[in-house]
Amino acid sequence: MLRVIEGGVGGQNGNAGVEQAISNYLQDRFSSDNSPMARLDRWSQQRIVLENLAKLALALESEDPVEHCYQNLIREIDTEAETGIFLATPAANAAQLRRLAGETGVSGRLYQQLPRIAPVLFADELEHSSENLDLVWVSIEARYDRANLDAEVSELILMHLLDAEETAADMSDALRAMLYTFHEDLARRRCDLPCLLNERARGHLVNIITELFERSGDYSSRVTDICTRAGTASVPVIT
Repeated sequence: MLRVIEGGVGGQNGNAGVEQAISNYLQDRFSSDNSPMARLDRWSQQRIVLENLAKLALALESEDPVEHCYQNLIREIDTEAETGIFLATPAANAAQLRRLAGETGVSGRLYQQLPRIAPVLFADELEHSSENLDLVWVSIEARYDRANLDAEVSELILMHLLDAEETAADMSDALRAMLYTFHEDLARRRCDLPCLLNERARGHLVNIITELFERSGDYSSRVTDICTRAGTASVPVIT
């Protein structure tokens, strides 16, 4: 579960509190030795800060900020799960990923099938790395880390809007359980690997995921709005 950064994000602290919490969280990710985000250049890090603060501003300006933020979270965790399914193992560094490895539809061992999966799901990465699976793995980790960063910022915003850390965390955990299971099942089917879900369970899950995607709407237009807002914002100072 994401821990609220010192300074708080509760509603009583106002929007300045959540802005500071987001900034602190991002600084922490950029300075972590275990995060691919730490290897980004200064300009890229500044851009990520701007985009996530723009995401906050647009959520707060919407008619229903909680729903707006939840819609963002659906798509961000969906993107995270595409690569997170390979990192969700019992030995994962993040507790969040270790918990997911215990879900019925998440094997915790999908990474072992990467030689068979990479030509199907990561064909471009495989080609550009001269079929070096270690480099493909680096790309998987980087894509996951960026998607996870965006999702955890949205979770921070939800904590602020709901003024309830556990509720926001529960919402995120529920989405991850469904979307990681969905993406592992999809990967297994696309790569002709044994499935963990029977047809009834899969049909039920697909119906839920379809409803979630319909609820989240056109996320590409929202990303455009975020990038546009970020482009007109003041450049943050990265220390």
